[in-house]
Amino acid sequence: MSREKDIDVARNAMVNDLVRRRVIRTPAVERAFRRVPRHAFLASPYILSTDPLLEDIEETDDACRVYNDQSVALTVNADVSSCAPSLVAVEVEQLAVADGMRVLHIGTGSGYCTAILADLAGERGTIVGVEDIEELAETSAGLLAQAGVTTATIRHGDGVVGVPEAAPFDRILVSAGVADIAPAWVRQLDDEGALVLPLCPTGPLARRVGGGTLLTIQKSRDTLWGELSATVFFVPRLGTLASAADDSEALADGLARWLALEEFLRTDLPIRVVMKPASQAAPDPRSVPWLLETKNAVMWIEPS
Repeated sequence: MSREKDIDVARNAMVNDLVRRRVIRTPAVERAFRRVPRHAFLASPYILSTDPLLEDIEETDDACRVYNDQSVALTVNADVSSCAPSLVAVEVEQLAVADGMRVLHIGTGSGYCTAILADLAGERGTIVGVEDIEELAETSAGLLAQAGVTTATIRHGDGVVGVPEAAPFDRILVSAGVADIAPAWVRQLDDEGALVLPLCPTGPLARRVGGGTLLTIQKSRDTLWGELSATVFFVPRLGTLASAADDSEALADGLARWLALEEFLRTDLPIRVVMKPASQAAPDPRSVPWLLETKNAVMWIEPS
């Protein structure tokens, strides 16, 4: 069997496993994962993490190994990594990109997830990627071009400010752990659009990985509704949306209270999201089942 066939077998085996585990749930996402070669967006030797916290790593020249469900470090010190395929799939499924959509991708890394988004948006779609590490921005732009992805453009810059001149966007995906919702993302989201981000408190391993919860925000007639779903591990953003020590504890407490409530009720819990400043005052925390306040937003579950 040729090396290319070995890699194809490994890629299809990875996708089959993600489908079996119901991580990939839709035919469009399955097709995108089968078509986009992950190894084409990574450099050998591949630095594989052997645990979610990136504590243990190993190097290999075997491209088939990158189709294990593991993150791959993009820097020698593992400060930045290409997320495990299952994590990419969870985010992409939540985002629900359709043909012809305009998508903003914050944190392009080496371009693998960006290429998945481009496949989902099709030839009529547009992907605008932002990466705050200049070397990675140049790398991802080059690798996307080599892979024949013509609908994606990558910029070096601060993802917190988005790309206002290219707005509005149908979908916005944030591929780095953040402690808050950037107001610019909400402003640049089109009506009926969706924003997906990993809401991650800062912990003792903050420079490597942070655990949090995936937040999906739907915008409808300037009203925001949110959904907290999967527990995720992401390399955190260390800029203006990294949580400081004084507010990280409050964020962690709020997410823990939501997880406990969701476990108790075993049902979907739609969350009202209001960005600050807003004329609508936040409810009294005693009057709602759950409320979380960050520097930029207030989120709560409406009483039934």
